[in-house]
Amino acid sequence: MRVTFFHFFIIVSYTSFAQWNTNPIINTPVALASKSQGNTHAVSDTKGGIIVSWDDNRNSLTNSSDIYAQRLKKNGFEKWTSNGQAICTDNSTQKSSVICNNNDGSAIITWEDNRAGNYDIYAQKIDSSGNILWALNGIAVCSNTTKQKNPKIVNDNNGGAIIVWEDSLNNFWDITAQRISSNGTLLWTANGISVCSSPNTQNNPKIETDSLGGAIITWQDKRNNTDYDIYAQRINSSGTALWAANGVVICNAINTQNNPRIEPDGSNGAIIGWTDKRNANDNNIYAQRIDAAGVVQWTTNGLMVCNASNNQSALDIKYIGLSGLMLSWKDDRSATNEIYAQLVSLSGVTQLTANGILISNGSKSINPNTISDGLGGAIIAWQDSSGLGWDIKSQSINSAGVVQWAIGGVTVTKAGDDQINPSHVTDGNGGAIYVWEDRRNGSNYDLYANHLFYNGSSIVGVKELSKNNSLQAVCFPNPIESQSIIKLKNNTLSLPWEIKIYDTFGNLIKTQRLKHDESFSMISSEYSSGVYFYVIHLSGENSYTKGNFILTN
Repeated sequence: MRVTFFHFFIIVSYTSFAQWNTNPIINTPVALASKSQGNTHAVSDTKGGIIVSWDDNRNSLTNSSDIYAQRLKKNGFEKWTSNGQAICTDNSTQKSSVICNNNDGSAIITWEDNRAGNYDIYAQKIDSSGNILWALNGIAVCSNTTKQKNPKIVNDNNGGAIIVWEDSLNNFWDITAQRISSNGTLLWTANGISVCSSPNTQNNPKIETDSLGGAIITWQDKRNNTDYDIYAQRINSSGTALWAANGVVICNAINTQNNPRIEPDGSNGAIIGWTDKRNANDNNIYAQRIDAAGVVQWTTNGLMVCNASNNQSALDIKYIGLSGLMLSWKDDRSATNEIYAQLVSLSGVTQLTANGILISNGSKSINPNTISDGLGGAIIAWQDSSGLGWDIKSQSINSAGVVQWAIGGVTVTKAGDDQINPSHVTDGNGGAIYVWEDRRNGSNYDLYANHLFYNGSSIVGVKELSKNNSLQAVCFPNPIESQSIIKLKNNTLSLPWEIKIYDTFGNLIKTQRLKHDESFSMISSEYSSGVYFYVIHLSGENSYTKGNFILTN
């Protein structure tokens, strides 16, 4: 099938400078090592790219795992070692890794580690070039002789991080935290400070920055010895608890509240969402805002976000700015798993249709993940089974709660077998970069990635072209003759450049590299009559330009 000149322009302009593969069956590999790679987590590299961490079995003769990471630049090229930079390959098991960025292209990764015979918490920092900055195989954040698990991490806005985990030091699971500096120094009490040590079990902690070097932590809490409630605590940069000892109540309604999620509210407080079974029949979705002083701002025991029939679960939330909080979840109201979303204002008022709007297309859909699009809206990704096996789909919602892409979502990947557990980050221009676990090889999980632009397509659109296109070139005379040339008008960086010539079917006709001050000489005898397109790219840069010429022999 022929493509229009306009759409062909877009295709060749994009492929001339990017590694991203626009085919959702092919995508871009992140890690294709032997055995399985899984438990992916992604953060922005703050330069339009992505940093990914994961648990990796490539070195194991059993089921033990190591920790690896990779950075993809905004054009999809690997920045670090192919198939991932080793973060920890100690001869033991490392698992449950999570990651935070440091706003400069570096990242800190933390994980569970049993090198001492019981699971401890370790961490490592990697810079923007992939250099390991702390001790080989990481430094111990907590090495109590009892077991620690389920770490979570947030940056401290000073090159370091605050890490929270579940700790069995007091026989039950409690919540403990530690701050680690940019150079790997532990800043609080050895093996961490107690966030909550109330009777019975506290677990499933989540953490967010308070924007002042401290953090707000939430967890599910069984101190009543009957069922789980939701509590929270704020800790300053020195490790001092700022709210009531062992935390303040976010929700202690009857029956179980669990699976909390937390986001900053933009005013040094937080918004917390959770799954709630107070009706005794099924799980619903609730949320609460708490201010910097530890005072809840919405209805006691939380705002009801969705109480549709059957279960709502797998909640994810994201603060998107003045519009408030975007929530997404898996919903069984129609006796099948679908993805729904709701926008809640900072004053605690739902903004969309009661019980949320349908995001997926009615097929079996699970595991939603929500991010800010950087423009006041949100982008949601999920696993979708509208085809054979699991695929990944995504949808964009603007600040008014209006879906921006195709109804039911656009396809991120539909390769063979299963693609699961998507994680994605904003590209800084209204689109997103996605990474997921992928079993297209039929035997184990590898990692792949894709980029969707502001328009919901893997093919660059007019909005992106207008923002990135800073070069200018001219072809004269045109229609071409034996004396025609193509010349750059504003190569201000004085960089070498490359030109590619395509015919109207997208076939690459010619490629030539030139010095910064050279012009490209046309040889009319090399072309048949017709229209041709050229794309020019500066060496080592994302700057490019495009044009066309005509031959009328």
